[in-house]
Amino acid sequence: MKKKTAGILLGIIIASVSLAGCGENEATEAASESAQTEGEGSGEITEDGEKTEDASVNGDKKTEKNQEEKKENDEPDSDDKTEEEPEETEDEEEALKVAVLLPDEDEWSVDAEALESNLEEDGYEPLIDYAEGDVSRQVSQIQELTEEKVAAFIIAPVDPYGLPDVLADVKEADIPVFSYDELIMDTNAVNYYTAFGGRQVGRQIGKEIVERQDLDKVREEKGSRTIEFFMGSLDDSQALFLYNGLMEVLQPYLDDGTLECPSGKISFDDTGLLRWSGSLAESRMQETLEEYYETGEVPDIICTGFDEAALQIGSVLDQQGIAVGSEEWPMITGVGCDAEAVKSIASGRMSFSIFMDPREMAARCEDMVDAYLVREEDPEAEEPEVNDYESYDNGVKIVGAYLCESQVVDADNYEILIDNGYYTEDEVTPEATPTPEPSPTPEPTATPKATSTPEPTATPKATSTPEPTATPKAESMADEEEPSPTPEEEAPERTRLTMADEKNEK
Repeated sequence: MKKKTAGILLGIIIASVSLAGCGENEATEAASESAQTEGEGSGEITEDGEKTEDASVNGDKKTEKNQEEKKENDEPDSDDKTEEEPEETEDEEEALKVAVLLPDEDEWSVDAEALESNLEEDGYEPLIDYAEGDVSRQVSQIQELTEEKVAAFIIAPVDPYGLPDVLADVKEADIPVFSYDELIMDTNAVNYYTAFGGRQVGRQIGKEIVERQDLDKVREEKGSRTIEFFMGSLDDSQALFLYNGLMEVLQPYLDDGTLECPSGKISFDDTGLLRWSGSLAESRMQETLEEYYETGEVPDIICTGFDEAALQIGSVLDQQGIAVGSEEWPMITGVGCDAEAVKSIASGRMSFSIFMDPREMAARCEDMVDAYLVREEDPEAEEPEVNDYESYDNGVKIVGAYLCESQVVDADNYEILIDNGYYTEDEVTPEATPTPEPSPTPEPTATPKATSTPEPTATPKATSTPEPTATPKAESMADEEEPSPTPEEEAPERTRLTMADEKNEK
């Protein structure tokens, strides 16, 4: 306390001396400021005689300490970082798994790639497997993936009637099932269906036949066209739907005789080709021509339910000696736009086929899966989009479906399949028919020299006519022969006989 008082007095004296030339008020003000400055940061003495730090200094130190502590908290140590990294990896492993089961790899590779890409884009883990045409193998795949508790199934069935039992377990596990391309039958486990609608494809084919053959005009002129049918597999629901759609358009023309089917094979049972067999289409076409058509005659229209049938039927026509592009070559329709079929379309062997882009169907199916799974987490989210609520009855329930749009492809527009990246130009451009080399013109043969005209032979001189010899006299009248009667002398007797005969006949 004494130190403090002495320090204050010393400060006042120094300030008074240094400011002697100033006014009394200024000196007093300066002394007050000096005393205040001396007191800043000096602290106070407690009753125990200990000095405490000034609040401002203490506050600054606390602030610095708090800032350091905050900085340490904001910057996690290496141990904290190590703990966070596994959490991020764990989140990635928790991506929902979606099983994609397809009949085989050869024909379904485009679908698989499109489904995989779309699922990954939406954050799912696709599990893709192929049954290689074996329904029992597909059943085993479903069983294994059910145990893995996948989030959803996308199934293109090997056998649409072969899955009810195994899907009962899937439904019990509360896993949604999305039927792909072909409707799974006889089960209530199917939630949704995505396809190119068979009925609308069939109607599309029928309308093309009516327009291209001008059947309404043929009907007005009381004419007719012959037609034969080679439909899809008898055990495929989509093939049946296609047939039904086709007949919705063509049946009136069959009923009134505008379309005639010489074989009489019109029903689906009579026209379907089990397992989409091209060889069966070929043998049936040969039998049809032999039994129902005269030699060299063929139908005006050959309507098929798949491209392979159309291609094999074209081979039969080649064997019959029917030239492509001739009046005898029939209209041949297909479905699928396989690469070889597109070549046939471009070369004029097939009239048209129906293109169903699997990339579009895959995108639509994945949209339905995503909407369903999002809605499970958020009931307010939108439901999967459906555009057909009543056509697809699988024998147990009517399944809501999304039907994709198909497109007619013919010689005028087949290049759209190149433009949209589905095929390369080399895959579908037909090979050019080699132009025969002209045979060399034979050199003209030398003109033979004219033979000399033979000199006329001399005309022989006429011989003299001999004089007639004298007729000898008859020795006696007895020796002379009687002259034979002339025909005129005999005629009266024959005439009389004839007249007598005629009289007797009368």
